[in-house]
Amino acid sequence: MNSFEVLSIALCYIEENLSSVTPELCAEKCCYSLSNLQKMFRRVLQIGVSDYISRRKLTCAAGELIETDGSITDIALKYGYNSPEVFTRAFVRLWNITPSEFRRERRFSKIFPKLTIPIDAVDGEGVVFMYSQKKFDVSELYDFITSRNGKYVVCFDMYKLMEINGKYGHKAGDVAIAECLHRIEAESDEDMLPIRIGGDEFVLITNYDKEEDAKQIAEKILFHNGETVKCEEHEFPVSMHWGLTVIPKGNLQYDKLFSDFVISAIKNLD
Repeated sequence: MNSFEVLSIALCYIEENLSSVTPELCAEKCCYSLSNLQKMFRRVLQIGVSDYISRRKLTCAAGELIETDGSITDIALKYGYNSPEVFTRAFVRLWNITPSEFRRERRFSKIFPKLTIPIDAVDGEGVVFMYSQKKFDVSELYDFITSRNGKYVVCFDMYKLMEINGKYGHKAGDVAIAECLHRIEAESDEDMLPIRIGGDEFVLITNYDKEEDAKQIAEKILFHNGETVKCEEHEFPVSMHWGLTVIPKGNLQYDKLFSDFVISAIKNLD
């Protein structure tokens, strides 16, 4: 198998076996050594296998906290945590909030959607090149997005995520990402959809026809720029850029969905 096939198998296997998957089982499924699989994940996706599995488990667990009445203990056990206490510690590291608080206060859970391998990261023979930007798979949201043809999208890009990761560690980076999503969610209505589409890139799909309305909600969200968050003994500010685009009317090809209008807007943020 070439490297593209290995990564594709690994990502699919993880999704299909989230409740029981381990890095060792994933490597075995791919007929690869764990060390080689780890190197490939870090080179192409900029994350370790264990970290990716943990973030996907905690993202799906957060979704169940919102969408089901399952107990925190049952959800913890489902995703392989030995006790609610172990689950809570892991959950707080990613979300900076406890599972019970999350269930009461939040609506948005997809802090770490599935990763996908961009087609431009693969050559004609399936060799994966080093790729510096994680891309998330939001194919399950395609129908919702295309139902908003002609509506405004507010695009956000967080300041200095790499600097936060380098100075305070990746746990702090996760807290900063969660804070950005919380600020976006806090100002959005129930008929809007916040999405994380890249490492430090987010969009808010609105139901607005008027540019002034989209700008107004962006201003409310960015009013919090410079406010600080805490991670362990560190405290640091979190801020975002913003920009606007419109979902094109007519048929929209999924593989061009974000490259055509979301990513292009983010590259020209104010």
